[in-house]
Amino acid sequence: MLKSVKDPQVAGDDAAPSRRTDGGVVTAVRAIVQAALMLAVLGGSYLAMERLIAAAPERTARPQPDVSVPVEAVIVSSGDERPNVSLFGEVTAARAVDVRPPVSGEVVAIHPDLSAGRRIEAGDTLFEIDPFDLEVALAEAQANLAQTEATIAENEARLVSERAQLESARDQLDLARSDLARAEQLRGNGTLTAKQVEDRELIVSQREQAVSQRINNIAIEEARLEQQRAIRTRLQLGVRRAERDLGDTAVLAPFSGVVRSSTVETGRIVAANDVAVAMYDDSALDVRFTLTDAQYGRIATDADPLIGRDVTLVWTVGNLDYDYTATVNRIGADIASARGGVDVFARIDVADAPVQLRPGAFVSVTVPDRLYEDAVRLPETALYDAQTMYVIANGRLERRTVDVAAFEGADVIVTGGLEAGEQVMTTRLSNVEDGLKVSIPGAEPPTTGDDATPVAGNRPSEEMITAAKRLSGLTDAQWEALSRDERRAYVRQVRGQPNAAGDG
Repeated sequence: MLKSVKDPQVAGDDAAPSRRTDGGVVTAVRAIVQAALMLAVLGGSYLAMERLIAAAPERTARPQPDVSVPVEAVIVSSGDERPNVSLFGEVTAARAVDVRPPVSGEVVAIHPDLSAGRRIEAGDTLFEIDPFDLEVALAEAQANLAQTEATIAENEARLVSERAQLESARDQLDLARSDLARAEQLRGNGTLTAKQVEDRELIVSQREQAVSQRINNIAIEEARLEQQRAIRTRLQLGVRRAERDLGDTAVLAPFSGVVRSSTVETGRIVAANDVAVAMYDDSALDVRFTLTDAQYGRIATDADPLIGRDVTLVWTVGNLDYDYTATVNRIGADIASARGGVDVFARIDVADAPVQLRPGAFVSVTVPDRLYEDAVRLPETALYDAQTMYVIANGRLERRTVDVAAFEGADVIVTGGLEAGEQVMTTRLSNVEDGLKVSIPGAEPPTTGDDATPVAGNRPSEEMITAAKRLSGLTDAQWEALSRDERRAYVRQVRGQPNAAGDG
C-alpha cells in the first residue's frame, strides 16, 4: 500500500538538511559579531591610552650636580732623561776552538783534567799520541836525504872531472890544429905528401869530437846534479814534516779555558782532523742580545755611540740574582731577520764575577737608551689613547696631545705637549672627558680671578651666557665648538659691560 506525502516519517527525512543549513549560518554570524566586538574593545583601549599619555605632564631631566672627582696629579718638571731598554740575551763564548790532532795514532797519555767542565791552562799537554810510527818515518826520511846528499856529492865530483877533461881535450885540439897548419905549409913546399896532411886533418876532427863529447857529458852531469838537488829539497821538506809530525804527537792547549767536550781516551786510535777536544776561553765571554729596528735606529743616532756603551745584566740561578757588567764591543754584520732586529755583542767583565758564567746562560740585559733633553718623566697611568694626557687647569681637565718618546717600566718619557709647572692627572678614569671637574685631595681650592674658573655661587647665569653668545655672533653649534677658554673670554667681556645680566 502506498504511503501518503504527509506521512510523518517521510516528512522528517526531507526536513533534516534544511535545519543543518540554518545552524551553520547562525554560527558564522555569531563569530563575526564577536570579532567585531574584540576589535572595538582594542581600538577603544588604544585611544584611551593615547589620551592618557598625551594628558600626562612632561617630565624634565633632573639637573645633575657639578660634582668634583678626586684625582691624583703630578707637577711637570723637565730635564734630561735617559731611559733604559730591558731585553733578554744569551751568553756566548767569544773565543772557542775545536782541537783536532794533526796526526793519527794511538793515544798513550791524557791530561788528568781533560773532562767536560774542567779548566786547563794554556800550553798544557791535552793528550799524547804514540810516536813510534812517526819516529820510523823520520828516520826513513833522514836516510833518503843522506843518500841523496851522497849522490849529489858524486855528481859534483864527476862534473869536476868532466870539466878537467874538457880542458885537456881543448888543449889537444889546439895542438892538432897547429900541426895541421904546419903540414899544409910544408905540403905547399912539397915536403909533405897529401896523405900526411889528411892524417893530420883526421886527428883534428877526432880532437874536436872529443871536445864536443866532453861538453855533452858536462851538460848531462849538470842536469843530473840539478835533479838530485831537487830530490834533496823534497826530502828535506819530508824530514821537516816528519819532525813536525813527531812533535805534534803531544797536543797542547792553545789557550787557557774550560773543556766543553772530549772524546779522547787512553788506547783509543784518533784520526787526523777529527774533533778530539772542544774548549772555550772563559775570560772572553760575550752577551748577545737583539735590538729591534726602532731601538737600534734610536740608539744609533744618539750623540753617544753604541759601541763602548756600558750595559748591565742579571743572571738568575734558582732564587738568586747575580749582577754583571759588560761593554758593547761589536754589532752583528747582518740583520737578524729570524729575531727581528740587529744583534749586538757586549764583552762581559768577569774579573769580579760573583759566579762564573757559562755559555748558553739566559740573562736579562739593561741597555741605556738615547738621551732625551728637556723631557718629562711621568707615570704611565697619565697616558690615554697613546698620545693623550689631561692637564688640570682651574679645577678642570684639559685634553693635551703629547709626544711620547719612550717607555721605561711604569714610566713614560714625554718630549712635547706639556709645559713646566702644569699638573698632569695620573688617575685612570673610565669616563674621562675634556672639562671634567676634578679636585686633588689635600690641595688648596682654586681662587677666583680673571683667568680662574668661577666658584660655586659666582657662575655665569643663563642670561649672561645668552648675552655672551649674542656678543660673539655665533650660532649654537659654533658656540659649542669653541674651547672653554674662548667661551670664558666672551663671558668676561659681558661681565665688564655696564648693565650686564646678573648672576643666577
